[in-house]
Amino acid sequence: MIENSEQVRLSITVPSGEDPLVDYGRHFNVQGSIRSDRSLPDDAVFIIRLSDDKGHVLRHVKQHKKDNHDLYLDHPDLTAYPEKMDPGRRGIAEFGFPELLVRDIGAPMDSFRDATIKCWYSDTCFKAVIASGTGPEQGRIFDDKVGLTDENGNPYPMLLPGDYLIEAELRTSGGKKIAGAQKAIRIGRRRSQAIVRFNPLEHKRNMTRWCKKMGIGIETDVIPGYLDAYKGIWLYHMGLLPMYRANDIEMYKDVPIHMFVYLIDPTSTSYETELAFLQSEGEVKDPSMFHAYHYDIGEAVVGQGKPYERRGKVVEFSSDEYLALCRVDVVNGKAKENVYDLSGKAVEHVIFNADDVTVESGSTIAVTGVVKPWQSNPEDFRLRHDNTYEISDGVRKLHYEISDGSEVKRETRKLLMERIDKDSIGTSVYEFYNLFTIDRKYKGKVLTIRVTACDKHGERQNASASLTLRVK
Repeated sequence: MIENSEQVRLSITVPSGEDPLVDYGRHFNVQGSIRSDRSLPDDAVFIIRLSDDKGHVLRHVKQHKKDNHDLYLDHPDLTAYPEKMDPGRRGIAEFGFPELLVRDIGAPMDSFRDATIKCWYSDTCFKAVIASGTGPEQGRIFDDKVGLTDENGNPYPMLLPGDYLIEAELRTSGGKKIAGAQKAIRIGRRRSQAIVRFNPLEHKRNMTRWCKKMGIGIETDVIPGYLDAYKGIWLYHMGLLPMYRANDIEMYKDVPIHMFVYLIDPTSTSYETELAFLQSEGEVKDPSMFHAYHYDIGEAVVGQGKPYERRGKVVEFSSDEYLALCRVDVVNGKAKENVYDLSGKAVEHVIFNADDVTVESGSTIAVTGVVKPWQSNPEDFRLRHDNTYEISDGVRKLHYEISDGSEVKRETRKLLMERIDKDSIGTSVYEFYNLFTIDRKYKGKVLTIRVTACDKHGERQNASASLTLRVK
């Protein structure tokens, strides 16, 4: 038994930072570390309280059992590892996921919505969820399909913007305080928010630095509903994903958005929820509210360790620009249509200036580019049960015109460029890597290659760019 507080230390690590901002409208996690020179009692009581600036306790959660495994692991909205990787989902119970905690696993829905039990602790860490408003009736954007309430089943009003204090406390079963910690937070709206992917590693580093330099909001803390890769291998988003998306989307309401167009996978939250929500609200057409960026060369780095190595610069699409050509790769037989291997094993040479491209006849090139999202009809975005959108329009294909001055050859190509970093790391709705073999009949000629992006209504005005190619 632990007899005095000197043997235990609590530290609140989430919300992170010295002056954390929690986005208005969403639930948030409280997590931290426990340091002790011995095991905690199995029946110790962990309590977390949230108080306003007047000292009024507005939320509380409590756990009476260390390593509590009473989790509703069969919840229909739960996404986890495949059964063969985590039989019976036992790994979640060991890892701790307070969103799933219930009082009685034999009747899980009797207490599943009770926010006051969403707290879990072990000998080394603690995790909890603090609820904001219960649902849309209280002002939230999406129904999170959980609808957390107080212990009496009453809905929670939204936590209003302002200053709050989090207090974490560990007590014995008899009520004696073992240890405590506290942290001040603010609830409010950010001045801006990013839509950005974090893969591969070099891109993640760039985006973290870029957002910080630009002062663009970016959330690195785990959001309630999201389950970390508890086996150490990331396969796909896991957790109570409708809940996660409902919390995530609160960050995108009524704030300027800065979207980095890179690896926007068709199944990503960035595409299916965040951008789709903005499309449904008509925000994408507003240049004061929606800004889009890309790498000038299409990647964070190209040709690493090779003579043509270059690092990408972040550039913003202009208001009337919807397609940018990034570079031309001269490729070998390993190259595949719309597949770019980050190792560069399929690339022989890179031409970064699309206005001055010279290649040998008979060679194969990859035209690399990126499309800026444009405003579609908001009615083409319909919200599903899981808080993703069914999307009926958007960039669909590319029209190419290849002219040698006397004749024009036309082709239709697709986007959905796939990146390989040993294994596939996803495809991109807005990027392309289209292969063309330069016919030997063009030797000595100058070709103009024009590419135009299309949606379901046809070619998009201003979504077009050209390159000039001299053939030796």
